[in-house]
Amino acid sequence: MTVFHENARDLPIACQVDVLVVGAGPSGVAAATAAARAGRDTMIIEHYGFCGGMATAGMSGAICGLFSSGKTGKPQQLVDGFAGEFYHLLKQRRAVSAPFPFGDTALVVHDPHVWKEIADDLLAESGVKVLFHTQMTEIIMEDGAVAGVIIENKSGRQVILAKRFIDATGDGDLCVKAGVPHTVGRNGMVQYPTMVFRMSNVDIPHGIGHPVPQLEAWVDEARRQGYHLPRRHIYLLPSPRPDEVMCNVTSILRDDGRPIDATNAGDLTWAEQRGRKQVREYERFLQNFVPGFEHARLNDVATQIGIRQSRTIVGQVTLTNDDVFHARKSQRSVAKSAWCIEAHNKDGIFMFYLDNDYYDIPYDTLLPESVPNLIAPGRILCAEHEALASARVTAQCFLTGYAAGTAASLSLKTSVPFDGVNVNELRSIIEYSM
Repeated sequence: MTVFHENARDLPIACQVDVLVVGAGPSGVAAATAAARAGRDTMIIEHYGFCGGMATAGMSGAICGLFSSGKTGKPQQLVDGFAGEFYHLLKQRRAVSAPFPFGDTALVVHDPHVWKEIADDLLAESGVKVLFHTQMTEIIMEDGAVAGVIIENKSGRQVILAKRFIDATGDGDLCVKAGVPHTVGRNGMVQYPTMVFRMSNVDIPHGIGHPVPQLEAWVDEARRQGYHLPRRHIYLLPSPRPDEVMCNVTSILRDDGRPIDATNAGDLTWAEQRGRKQVREYERFLQNFVPGFEHARLNDVATQIGIRQSRTIVGQVTLTNDDVFHARKSQRSVAKSAWCIEAHNKDGIFMFYLDNDYYDIPYDTLLPESVPNLIAPGRILCAEHEALASARVTAQCFLTGYAAGTAASLSLKTSVPFDGVNVNELRSIIEYSM
C-alpha cells in the first residue's frame, strides 16, 4: 500500500473547556447535561446535525429499560432520574406511546424528531456548547492522560482542549485512540444490527396484536414462497403518531452468517445497502401476510443502520452475565435495570427475563483500566457479551451518561481522577436516577 505523508501544520485551538463529551446519543446528552448543570464549562460534539445516535439516526425509536419485569402483574416504572425526566418531557409533548408489552416487561415508542428537539432544549437550558457536523479524528495525550482532541468539520481542522473527557461515541472511538484495551463481542461475534423503518396507514387494532408464534409462522410461510427474510422474531411497535407502526424486523448479516464490523466503513456501507433491500422485502411481507398492513406504506427509514454492539472497553470492573442472571446489587451502583438480555445472534434472538427483580450497574464498569481523565458510559461500558445485551438500552444509557457527567464535575471539584471520585457522593447527587 502506498503511504502518503501529511505535512505537519499548526492547528488553531477552537475551544478550551472543563468537560468534552464526544457523541450526542442518549449517554452523551445525559452526560453533557449533568456536567453543565453542575456548573462545568461543557462542550459536546456530534458527527450528525442532531442528537440521538441510535435513538434517532438508527431509529431504534423506543426507550427500553424503564420498567420492571415479571411474569405476573403489569410492569411498573422502575427507573427515574434523567431517563424519567426525558420520558416525562416526551409525554408532555405527546410524543411517546403508552407502555407496550415486551415479553415480561414493557417499552415505549417515541417520535424521533421530538427526541431531537428535547435534547436540543436540555443542552441549551443547561448551557452546553454544541458543535454538530464534527468528527473527532485524533487525540492529544500528555503524561498518560487525554489533553485534547483534533476535530474536522466544514470550518477545517482544529483542536479542542479539556480537562475531563467522556466517550459517548457508542463505538469507543475516543477510548481506542487513547490506547484503552477493548474487546469485540464474543470472539468477534457481535449482535446483529437492524435497519429500522416505519409504516403508516396501518390498521393498528388488527395489525400488531398477533402473538409472536403466529408472526413467526407467517415469516416461515413467506420464506417457503421465496421471500428473503433472515429474521423470524420480529417486533411491530405502535408509534405515537396515528396509524403508524415502527418495524424492528430486519437482521443484517453476511451470507455466511458473520456479523458486520460497525467500526469498518466498508462493512457499514455494505450493511446500509443490504438493509435498504431488506426493508422493501419486509414491507412486501407485511402487506401480504399480516392483517392490518394490507394498505400500509413505507413512510420513514432510519438514517443509518442500527448498531447494537461494536467495541466494549476493558474496565476496572466487569458487569458479568451472572450479575444479570442473578440480579446482583452493588453499593457502587450508578444505574439499575430489569431489561431482559436480548441478544441478536446468528441462531435468532436469545431472551432472558428477570422475574420481579433488577440488577445494578457499578460505577467502575465505566472506568478504563488506564487513562485517568476518561470515562465511558453507554453501550461501551465493560460487560460480558450477554450482560451487555441487557445494559446497552436507552434508559440505562441515560443513567450511566448522567453518572459520567456528574463524576466529571466531582473529579474536577476534588482534583482527582475518575477512579478517585467518592461514589457515595456521586450516588447522593444522582440518587433520583437510581
